[in-house]
Amino acid sequence: MITPLAYFTLFVVGIWAYQNNPTFHERTDTVVLRLENYVRQLSGQNTTSKQETSQSQTSTIDESGGGGRWVKNSTTIYIAIQNQTLKNALEDAISQWNNTGAFTFHITNDKDKATVIASTMDDSSNQAAGLTQMSLDETTGHFVSGKLYLNRAYLLNPTYGYSYQRIVNTAEHELGHVIGLDHDSATSVMQPAGSNYTIQPIDIQNVQKLYSQDTASNKASSTVASN
Repeated sequence: MITPLAYFTLFVVGIWAYQNNPTFHERTDTVVLRLENYVRQLSGQNTTSKQETSQSQTSTIDESGGGGRWVKNSTTIYIAIQNQTLKNALEDAISQWNNTGAFTFHITNDKDKATVIASTMDDSSNQAAGLTQMSLDETTGHFVSGKLYLNRAYLLNPTYGYSYQRIVNTAEHELGHVIGLDHDSATSVMQPAGSNYTIQPIDIQNVQKLYSQDTASNKASSTVASN
């Protein structure tokens, strides 16, 4: 018979392993992600999972992307990635987006202060080098939070031949989904393949267009007020 002390010890060991063992951390995240997708499939919700809250209705938008944006053209991201190659690639991708001036990612070391959590997965079954899930407030059309995953099973497997630049491109692609961009068949970082191109002028224009709605809305409000 397992005693309460044994359960507590297993719990403590599990928490320690999750925080200090990259392989255990990634496998746990992968299992949780699979369970989330399985639950959505059981409930008949393929790409959108909806739940009622006391204040608003929210939904989760998967990798197919689009349909939402942040209140402003910035958000805060926490990087929970142990592998140095993937961590560096994500940091470089963040810098590339920040350098465009169209959107700003603020990196924080406090997970509780982040609206987006970036981590890794190790899943060869979904044929995706990266995955993004965004929680959307359907009342406002604004993102509430997000999760970004870089898939070790592809990005770090020599069989698939991902150069460092292609890994950065993949991270830029997933960050594009975090911003609110959908897939784009043009010469774009948002091509469905996800790793062929870095950020292009059309991507910057699309972000500016997406977030210029605030300016148009404010101008309309000012006009009404002045009248």
